Amino acid sequence: MKILILTGKFGMGHYSASNSLSEEIRNQFADADVFVEDIFMHTLQRSCGAMYGAFSFLVKKGSRIYNLVYKRIERPDKQPPFPLMRRFCSVLALLIENTGAEVVISTYPFCSRLVSEYKKSTGRKIPLITCITDVTCHSQWLHPETDLYLTAAPEIKKDLIQRGVAPERILVSGIPVHRQFLWERGDCSTAKKHLLIMGGGLGLLPRAEAFYRRLNQLPHVQTTIITGNNKALYRTLKNKYPNISVLEFVEDVHRHMQNADLIISKPGGITLFEAIFSELPLLLFSPFLEHEIRNGEFVRENQLGIVLSKKPEASVGDIQEILCNDEQLNNIRSNMRRFKSGLDHHALTRALLQFGAQRAL
Repeated sequence: MKILILTGKFGMGHYSASNSLSEEIRNQFADADVFVEDIFMHTLQRSCGAMYGAFSFLVKKGSRIYNLVYKRIERPDKQPPFPLMRRFCSVLALLIENTGAEVVISTYPFCSRLVSEYKKSTGRKIPLITCITDVTCHSQWLHPETDLYLTAAPEIKKDLIQRGVAPERILVSGIPVHRQFLWERGDCSTAKKHLLIMGGGLGLLPRAEAFYRRLNQLPHVQTTIITGNNKALYRTLKNKYPNISVLEFVEDVHRHMQNADLIISKPGGITLFEAIFSELPLLLFSPFLEHEIRNGEFVRENQLGIVLSKKPEASVGDIQEILCNDEQLNNIRSNMRRFKSGLDHHALTRALLQFGAQRAL
C-alpha cells in the first residue's frame, strides 16, 4: 500500500503528527510505502520560508489578529477563496502520480480542503483521511470529500455528528504521537521533584527573568527548560542558574517527559497528547491563541491538568504547591490513564485495511 501524508509546518505540531502516523503505518504494514510531504514547500518553494516566517511573527506579535481571523473563518459560509488553488491542485496531482498514492492522509486543514477540491475536480475516488490535530473542531477541518475523520476525543466526535458528519466516518484515536511516548507511569512520590518547561517549536516561553530566578530558588526542584527556536532565551538562561538546565531543540523529548513529575507548557495539541500518553501531569501557561484557549478548556474539563490564571512570574508559588501535592499529581495521572483507555488505538490500522479491501473489489 502506498500512502501520501500531506501537512504544513505552521508550528511543528502538524508535521510531528504526520511523522507519528508514518511510524505507526510502517510498524503495522511492513510492505507500506509512506510519503510525508509539506504541500506548501512543494508548491511555493523559495517563498515558503517567508510565509512560515510571517506566520511565526503573527503568532508571537499579532495574536489579536490571529484570533480575529480564526473566529471569522470558523463559520462554514466564511471560508475564504484561495487564489492559488489550481496551482496547489496541479502539484498535488503530480505528488499522487509520482508516489502512486492509494490513500491520502491530511494533518492540516488546508490539505483536507485541497484534496477535497482535487477529488471533486478530477472525479477520482482516492480515500481521504483527515487527522484532526486539535482537541476542538474548527470548520476548516470539514470537507465533503473526506472519507474518514480521526479525532482526539469523544467530544469532537459529538461535534462532528452535530455538524452533519455520519458517525461511521469518525473514529476517536487521540492525536498521534511517537511510540516512545506510549508508556504507563506508576504512582510515585519523591522528595526531589523534576519540572519540565516547554514552549513548542517557536519557544513561546515567559520573557521575565524574575520567573526563572524564582524557579531556581524552589527547594528540592530541578527544572529543565527546552527553548526550541527561542535562541535569545537560550542564551539568556544557559549556565546561569544551578537548578535550571536549558536546552534548545532535542530529539528525546520523551525521555525528559519520563523523568519529569510535572510539565509546564503552552497548550498545543501535540504536546498535550505527548503528556497524556506519558501520563505526565500538565500545568499550562495561560493561553492567548484562540485554539489554545479551547485546548486549555479541554484539559480542565477532562481533569488532565491545571491552567495557570496568573502571569508566570506570579505563579511560582502555585507551581511549587502543585509539585509538592503528590495526591493531586497521582489523581491527574489516573485521569490520563482513564482517558487513554477510551481511545481506539487501532483506528488507523483498521481504516487502512478497510480502504485496501475496497480497492481490491
